[in-house]
Amino acid sequence: MTSGRRSVRLPAPSDLHAEPPLGPLLLLDLAAAVAGNALRAHHVAIQGDLFLDETDEVTAARVLAHACDQLGQILHQYRRRVLARLAEQRLADPF
Repeated sequence: MTSGRRSVRLPAPSDLHAEPPLGPLLLLDLAAAVAGNALRAHHVAIQGDLFLDETDEVTAARVLAHACDQLGQILHQYRRRVLARLAEQRLADPF
């Protein structure tokens, strides 16, 4: 489950110039976090254990909220790797 507060590092203009997808991917990450939290707020039952008598809607919300969390983790890892590569490139060629 994600918390209600997040620190977001906005890509620098030079990072966006070198890797334009960083901007939309950041928006996708934020949208996934908001969607997951909204699903948890609307379907409070998905924050606990799975129940056998759960409705299909609640089960779908549980799966979707989990997918939002996974997407956020994948996007974070991708951004971290891209930014590390860009930093290495800048050190190798400072001009």
